[in-house]
Amino acid sequence: MKLLSRHLLVPCTLAALVAGCITAPTPERADRPWEAPAGDLVAGTVWDDLRQRPLDSDKPVSLAELTDLALRNSAATRKAWHDARAAAAQVDKANGYFLPALTLNAGATRSGVSASPDTYDSQTLRYGPGLQLNYLVINFGGGRDAAVEQALQTVNVANHMFNRALQDVLLNVATAYFNHFSALAGTDAAVTNVADAKLALESAKARNTAGLGTELDVLQAQAAYDQSLYAEAAARGQLRIAGGALALAVGLPADTRLTPVAPRESMPASLASNDLRRIIDDAIARRPDVAALRADLAAKQAAVHVAHAASWPSLYLTANLNRDYYDTFSGKQNQGDRDWAYGGGFNVQWNLFDGWQTESQIRTAEEQAKSAAATLEQAELAASADVWSRFQSYETARQKYTFADAYLRSAAAARDLASEAYSAGLKTVLDLLTADAQLATARSQHVAARQEVFTALSGLAYATGQLNIHATSPFDTTAQQEHKP
Repeated sequence: MKLLSRHLLVPCTLAALVAGCITAPTPERADRPWEAPAGDLVAGTVWDDLRQRPLDSDKPVSLAELTDLALRNSAATRKAWHDARAAAAQVDKANGYFLPALTLNAGATRSGVSASPDTYDSQTLRYGPGLQLNYLVINFGGGRDAAVEQALQTVNVANHMFNRALQDVLLNVATAYFNHFSALAGTDAAVTNVADAKLALESAKARNTAGLGTELDVLQAQAAYDQSLYAEAAARGQLRIAGGALALAVGLPADTRLTPVAPRESMPASLASNDLRRIIDDAIARRPDVAALRADLAAKQAAVHVAHAASWPSLYLTANLNRDYYDTFSGKQNQGDRDWAYGGGFNVQWNLFDGWQTESQIRTAEEQAKSAAATLEQAELAASADVWSRFQSYETARQKYTFADAYLRSAAAARDLASEAYSAGLKTVLDLLTADAQLATARSQHVAARQEVFTALSGLAYATGQLNIHATSPFDTTAQQEHKP
């Protein structure tokens, strides 16, 4: 025994020394940043793969094509897809628990007898392979069906969340798409404002040169012109930011240059408010996130049946087959033998007492099911409020666009009259600059109102669960585009 201890001491000591040489990297000082080892600074392959994604940036791409590109590139949808496949594997696992389990085993045992005199000493070596069969024939509490139902509902949860992940991508792309064109229209409006301000400045200079104006008029016009240049620079910056957001929405690096096709010019139609109740009811039935919670509730209820089934008896079929070989050494004699061993039968297992573990599991499953029901109720109420608010936002956006369109026309007419009156000496430069500022405001409001209509429509489609890639929904913002799967 002492010799064995010494033999074990050496390798154990070496293993401890080797393990002690590995230390976790930590910052050396609290006031200095941690410096990664040189080997950790190698660029990752993920970013390299992103850079390799091909895209013809000079070719105009429609909203439907941008959507297809985003769905192909989206890491969120790939994650949800793999989650769904992982959940599906749990169904096979649940089914497999109720199938026969066949195990192949092999072993060897050496035993000895030491007696006096030495001629009675003997050693026996027993070895050989074997098969073991275990089969749960029936659980009288219905655990088989409940376990499979629980696994199937878990798959449904993952599938519905995968659908919602697709809708998340569609909403992000649509929002970024309309934001981009809103920024583009805002830039065009800012450029037009600069041209108007420049024209007013030139008119003020001409009148001052002719002795019909003052230096103050020129300075005021110059200030308005400088302000328009400032607004133009801000608008161009917003356009570049919106372009990066659009590239990000389709799963490309932010510096990728895209040329999206302009959206349709016509405004979407108004929705009848008396259909709002039906729209809300349809949304509750259709939304994938709510459907996922319903499936989760069903899974939790199935788990209650699984927990109850554990308190019922189960009938098992068991069988075994073994091939045993014997080698016996006694003194100078060596004898060998072999045999077959087999058996089979049924047995009933009924867990009468396990320290209240089964009862605790039942209570846990029941409370979790009640919690899932409450979560579903909250989600359905929140979904109804979401549809209500987005419906009102959409209708309000349409009304605002109508007024913004009228405001733009009246402001443009007022600016034209102010310019003519100023040229004729009937108005001051302040009147002209006021008309210019009002027209600039009208242009900005018109751009914002138009973008708000389309983004509100996308949000309403998302809230009702009708934002899809097939362009069949009346709320689908891609309805005017040809979808290519």
